[in-house]
Amino acid sequence: MYCSQCGKEISGDARYCSNCGARQEMGVVRAEGICAAELSDKKKRRAHRQGRRLGNLLITVIALLILFTADEEIPTVGLYTPQQMDASRFVIRNQKEMVICSAAGETCAVDIPQELLYSADHGRMAYLDRDQELYYMDDMKPVFIDDGVTAAELSFYGDTLVYLKHADDGRQELCMYAVRDEARESVSVENCREFVLSPDGRTAAWVGSSGGGAMSVWNAGGGSWKAAGSVSEILAVSDGGKEVLYRKDNDSLFLLADGEDRKLASASGAIHYVLNESQTEILYTEAGNTWYYSVDRREPVRLTGVKGVLETSCYTDHMAYQQRKGLVLGRKTLKNMTFASLDTGDHSCKIYRLDGNGEKAETILNHAEQFQIAGDGQSLLYLSGWKLYRIGDIRYHQERTCLSDTLDVSRFLSDRGLKKIWLVTSDNRLYYMDGKKCVSVSDDLSQLYGSYRNGILFREDRDLYYAEGREKILIQEEVDEVSIQEKNYVIVDTDHRYCYLKDLEESIELTDSRQGPGR
Repeated sequence: MYCSQCGKEISGDARYCSNCGARQEMGVVRAEGICAAELSDKKKRRAHRQGRRLGNLLITVIALLILFTADEEIPTVGLYTPQQMDASRFVIRNQKEMVICSAAGETCAVDIPQELLYSADHGRMAYLDRDQELYYMDDMKPVFIDDGVTAAELSFYGDTLVYLKHADDGRQELCMYAVRDEARESVSVENCREFVLSPDGRTAAWVGSSGGGAMSVWNAGGGSWKAAGSVSEILAVSDGGKEVLYRKDNDSLFLLADGEDRKLASASGAIHYVLNESQTEILYTEAGNTWYYSVDRREPVRLTGVKGVLETSCYTDHMAYQQRKGLVLGRKTLKNMTFASLDTGDHSCKIYRLDGNGEKAETILNHAEQFQIAGDGQSLLYLSGWKLYRIGDIRYHQERTCLSDTLDVSRFLSDRGLKKIWLVTSDNRLYYMDGKKCVSVSDDLSQLYGSYRNGILFREDRDLYYAEGREKILIQEEVDEVSIQEKNYVIVDTDHRYCYLKDLEESIELTDSRQGPGR
């Protein structure tokens, strides 16, 4: 490999030229080799397996993201995992670099990121590396945006990047970068503590640590103005900054609308909340109570009878976007929404449905150790007291049917329509529900990984199997770990050789075993 700047020969994995110091372009290469072909001499590799595993730690984050790392100095990326995402790429991280892989088997190696950024549908991605350089992924090509960046956010729709950076003269700048036309704007800020974007990414609100926590609002193509003081947390900003939900002194919820600053309710301590797509409605839990509010109301409505800590929407057909401490759903309204709360005492879930006026919540289910709602939001499967139940009509009749009278069920898996159901019993047997009957799939289940395409992936001892119903198909032998990315991507760890399993047949090797995690 030769330096793109001075032409001097350098090593193929060099990120900077040793001669002139120029940063090298991160090209796209095609991964070669079939992982299954590396399974020779199994007995020798088994003898070394335990010793090698002691030096490795596998951390998996599924949300368009699969990370392999064993270095505590590498930052951990926390990310809410939505039910819907674009599966055109996945990410692997080891000690030195991250690898982005396309469905065609192409890989692009980049520096390990400090933070990964996604749009709500996960169709667009950006990242901030540990050198404080910000990049946007244009398909398989990283596009450099700026350096000296300390924090960044990609907008809900993925067309705008807003980031905080240190300028050459030491000043702080909040910058707005439009991906489509590469236009960039900036505004000077002082001691910026946090910032939040509107869904379209064209309005930002931020809080400075100086001046008693003053909140300012900035519109693209316009100016910025100080909006309120003593602000402890910004919850939401609507497009154009027409409405801003925020908290003062960690104990009161306020709304800024049309220049009017109005206290809505007390909100002490930590709160958990969900917003609609336009960020004009909020459902939140505070001090053991759950409240609903929309900007066309004068004050929030307490939902009596709702207990536990708000978790999230249960719908599987809506996008979900993590915005700081809250969750933004791809819904125009939160009304008529099914949602769940968590009982922190016994860690069970309760399920409710908000009515069409946002004034009360109907209890659908009081106790569930595991549940799944169909993609259309109409039916429900749940596990309670070692039995699996179905509610065929959530909205109206809510009649319950037990599906496992004679089996003690510890876990279940289903497709999005809740038509195909697999059960795991307390003695680690795997069953498939064929009509009203439970038929055996595996009597020696060691690991159930999850849904994949039209079926499931599971392991017996170290052999990986796939089943679309009751019949199982052997996929690969001598497998240590499997990570499923949405429904189309599977990473297989075979004695620490990481492979991308394509179409259940072809395996593409992604990392050299001599340079695997923990080495």
